[in-house]
Amino acid sequence: MRLSLLSFRSSIGSITPFFATIGGWLVFKQRFDRRFLIGLVLALLGATTIQIEDLLKSSNNFIGDTAALASSVFYAVNFLLLEQLRTKFSVEGILIWRCALGTLFMIPVVLIFSDQIFPISWSVWLAVISLAVVSEAVGHGLVVYSLKNFSSGFVSLVLLLDPIVGAILAWILFSESLSILNILAFAVIIEGIYLAKTGKGADKPSIKEQNT
Repeated sequence: MRLSLLSFRSSIGSITPFFATIGGWLVFKQRFDRRFLIGLVLALLGATTIQIEDLLKSSNNFIGDTAALASSVFYAVNFLLLEQLRTKFSVEGILIWRCALGTLFMIPVVLIFSDQIFPISWSVWLAVISLAVVSEAVGHGLVVYSLKNFSSGFVSLVLLLDPIVGAILAWILFSESLSILNILAFAVIIEGIYLAKTGKGADKPSIKEQNT
């Protein structure tokens, strides 16, 4: 049941591209054509279909579902803010300030709930360094870099490929099976991303287009 609930909230979190697209349209006057919107809907349906079995089994939990929905909204706001910052600052500058501010806010929390601030073993240090290099510098760095040329709605849509990559790696490394439903969902997500990319709204408009 816990896995079902987690999957359900994960599916709620996958609607981040919807909020990023709506936010870009309402706040920053970004334009999206029908092709982009159809691709958005297809990709979201595919992402939801991946979790369809767990969705049918999950029980209602208002607090947990609301938290998942709120996290999706805040994640979309994060993309929109990064998109605007990317027009003025470099990737390195954004990442450095992001980490610095995050550290500043988290230190008091750590001091309140724990006496240990730094890792005490080499294995934990290795895990922390790996997170910093792989997840933050490479992973988040590529996301921030892409926001120079693509809209936050499209970038967040591309990140729906995460479960596909994870499932393929699990299939290769751990011999986990893939159902026909999963494969069809993957195909729908990829098709949705393709439609969105070839529609209006994926690429950042030029200065000339913004003034028209």
